[in-house]
Amino acid sequence: AMSLSRVPGPDRLFVGGVWALNMESQRQQLHDEGITHVLSVIKYSFDHWGEEAKRFPHHLSIDIDDDEDMDLLAHLPDAVRFIDQGLYPPAPAGESSGTTGGSSSSSSSSRTEQIREGAVEEPRSPGAVYVHCAMGKSRSVSCVIAYLLWKYPHRFGGGKPLAASTPAERRASAAQAVDRALELVRQGRSIAEPNDGFMDQLRLWWVMGCPAGAGGQLENHPAYQKWLYERLLKEARDAHVPPDAGHIRFEDEVVVQQADPATQGRPAGGEAEVRCKKCRRTLATPKFVVSHGGGAPPAASAGSCAHVFIDTLSWMRPALEDGALEGRLNCPNAKCGATVGRFAWQGMMCSCKQWVVPAFSLNRSRVDELV
Repeated sequence: AMSLSRVPGPDRLFVGGVWALNMESQRQQLHDEGITHVLSVIKYSFDHWGEEAKRFPHHLSIDIDDDEDMDLLAHLPDAVRFIDQGLYPPAPAGESSGTTGGSSSSSSSSRTEQIREGAVEEPRSPGAVYVHCAMGKSRSVSCVIAYLLWKYPHRFGGGKPLAASTPAERRASAAQAVDRALELVRQGRSIAEPNDGFMDQLRLWWVMGCPAGAGGQLENHPAYQKWLYERLLKEARDAHVPPDAGHIRFEDEVVVQQADPATQGRPAGGEAEVRCKKCRRTLATPKFVVSHGGGAPPAASAGSCAHVFIDTLSWMRPALEDGALEGRLNCPNAKCGATVGRFAWQGMMCSCKQWVVPAFSLNRSRVDELV
């Protein structure tokens, strides 16, 4: 099959499969194209191809399976920086090594910023990079898309530089931006097709503003931390066990470094403060009320639902740390202790026939709602 394809555009960026390293004729093509940087996105098994990959001046290996449950996001900052350093080596563009971290000269990095903002014309890249996985279909293509979205956001996301867009705008444009970048890669490589999990992660990469910076820009991002937590909950659900007590995330205790709307997956407004009917203790402020029912405003669905669903909050700790899959939620006021609802890590069906998972439900007959 096609083993080596060029991504359309100004960059000498190539994507393909492992055969390009295994076959002499293909290897010759890599050398003819002047490739200096090889990014291998494949499970470690260096038999033959790995030795060939190491012959190139710069080689980065990302050890990952083509499995939609894998965390590819964690590797994208390294991959994107490696590709950029290969395509646009730090000046002077000699044979000197430019793969150690973000060590490109300030002139080179400010040029990159201008390109990313669409302020200057895109030059033909001086360097050449080959990104490969096993087939050149999913893993390698995902890394190339992550790079394109980071480098040329104005091409894919409505003509705006990423820094000038809001998380809400990026959330609205994420699916289209990722699809457009994939279409571009497909013009050069028709079999390009990242798995569904990687496509979801690329959309989140865009929503977060393509955080490729060194120093934990991705790891510290609230949206990434929330995504990791949701993965942890799904693993527990699949195993039919509650999450480890030490891993439970109480949303009112999460310190959001920057009040980042990218973490807020729901529109504001319409929710009410919820209090215990018996003692009036506040159980959830509006920002911790989870709307459900296909996006209908809570007021509209209020009549049909017997439950108010809320985030996991610290007053639930005694009930959740017992390690039960489901159970009652009692008012945290020690003098009251009335049963106000229930929780179910595996999820529960609301009376409006909407499935909510995980479910932290307050019974409308046991609480008062103050709009």
